[in-house]
Amino acid sequence: MNFPKGLVSLRLPHYWRFVVPAFVLTVSFYFLLGSFWQGQQPQVPYHVDFHGKGDVDGHFASPSHDGNDISVNLIIATLSKDDISWTQNIKIPNLKIIRYVSDDLKAEFHPPVPKKGREALIYHTYMHDFYDDLPDISIFTHADESPWHVEDTLNSSLTFALSHLDLNEVLQRQYFNLRVSWENACPNWINTSKTDNDWSKQEEPYMHEAFSENFATNEVPEILAGPCCSQFAATRDAVRRHPKSQYRINMEWLMQTHWNDYISGRVWEHMWPWLFVGKAVDCDVEWKSYCKMYHVCFDPQSRNRLINLKEEKKELEMKTGLLEGLLDLLKGFEVRNRLREIKAILAEELEKAVERGKDEAVRTKLLSDYNNS
Repeated sequence: MNFPKGLVSLRLPHYWRFVVPAFVLTVSFYFLLGSFWQGQQPQVPYHVDFHGKGDVDGHFASPSHDGNDISVNLIIATLSKDDISWTQNIKIPNLKIIRYVSDDLKAEFHPPVPKKGREALIYHTYMHDFYDDLPDISIFTHADESPWHVEDTLNSSLTFALSHLDLNEVLQRQYFNLRVSWENACPNWINTSKTDNDWSKQEEPYMHEAFSENFATNEVPEILAGPCCSQFAATRDAVRRHPKSQYRINMEWLMQTHWNDYISGRVWEHMWPWLFVGKAVDCDVEWKSYCKMYHVCFDPQSRNRLINLKEEKKELEMKTGLLEGLLDLLKGFEVRNRLREIKAILAEELEKAVERGKDEAVRTKLLSDYNNS
C-alpha cells in the first residue's frame, strides 16, 4: 500500500517506537505516584470499616441519644451480589435488618418483578407487605455503606449516619431524609411544569405525570424539593397516613410504566416527602439538621471554615485529572498535598462537631443560633 508523501507520513513508524513507550511510561509513573499519594493520605479517623472491624478508635461507638424503647426496621434495597455485612456495625438498639433482593425472586424478601423501578418498587413493596406489622421507625437505604450521597459531614458513611441518628427526633418529625445537603436539591430543584430536557435532572419532564398518576390528582405542586436520593426514615404513622391500597397503586404503577428503570425510580426521589408528610418542599437548614438529627453540631466559626474548605476542595479536585497531572506534575504534587491537608482538617472539625453534639445544652444553644441566623 502506498502512503501519500508529506510531513504526516515522514518516518511515522520510527517515531511511534519512541512516542508510545514514552507515553505509557509517563502515564504509568503518574498512576504510581497517584497510588502512593493516596496511600499516604490520612484517613478520616472515625470511618467505620464495614468488613466487620468496627470503629477505628471507638470515639463514635455510642450515640449520645437513647432509643432503647424504639423498634426499628432497616430495609435495604440490594442485588444478590451486594455485601451488606457493614450493617452489623450499626449502633441502633432493637434493629431488625430486612434485606430485599431485586434480582432473586426466591429470596425471602423481594419485589413482585425483578430489577424494576430501582429501590422505589422495593420500598413500596415493604410498606404494602408490612403495613399491619410496622415498627416505630422504618429506615430505607441502598446496599452501599459509603454511597456518594452520604456527605463527608456524615463521614461519608451510612454506619456513622445511622448510628448517630436521633430516633426520638425522627419520631417527632415523622419523615427524615438521611441526606441533608441542599446540593442539586433545594430550595426549588424540580419544576413540574417544565417539559424540556435538562441533563442534570432528566426526570423533571416526567414529574407532573408521575405525581398525577401515583396520587390520582390533577393538583400537582409546581415545585418539588428536598435532599436527594431515596435514603430516609419514616414512622409508622407516616406510612399509615395513606391506606394500604396506596402502596399497591404505587407498586402497580412502577411495574406497568413504559418509562425506563432510571426515570421511574428517579421520579420517586422527589415524591417521598409528599407521600409521608404532605410536603412538596422539605428543605430544613443544613447545619440545623446535622445538629438536631445527628448531633453533629458546628459552631459559626467551624461552619464558615467548612464552607471555605469544601469550596477549595471542589476546585482542587477538578485539577487532579490525568491530563492536568501529565502537563504539570509539580503542580499535581502541590494540589494533592493540599487535598490531604483539607481532608485532615475536615476530620478534625467533624470530631469537634460530634463532641459538641454530646452536650444537650450546647445543642440547644446552637440550634437557637441556627434559627436566628
